[in-house]
Amino acid sequence: MNRNLQMDRARRILGIRPKDGAEEAKKQYREMAKIWHPDVNKSEAAHAKMQEINRAFALLMKEEFGVLDFWEDYNRWWWRQYGNDPIWGNHFPEEHHEAPERKKALRR
Repeated sequence: MNRNLQMDRARRILGIRPKDGAEEAKKQYREMAKIWHPDVNKSEAAHAKMQEINRAFALLMKEEFGVLDFWEDYNRWWWRQYGNDPIWGNHFPEEHHEAPERKKALRR
């Protein structure tokens, strides 16, 4: 399927206009999740509809808005809040924001 058709279809599913940005997409996604999430909506079509909404949202966030991982901020918060788990070996690597010339000086 053509990329433009995919983007248009994803926008229609979420109910956002072509000029809307990532914030509006997140807002619409949350509103639709409140309606269609299977824990809230007990109809048989809710699961399939929520999957369709998730795919549309992920496609728009990655391809249209350049946000590779929507949940990264949440994951960072979780790891900072609860720390690493020594039993399971979970580790969320921290980013170091050092200047490139400082890194070179440290290597010498």
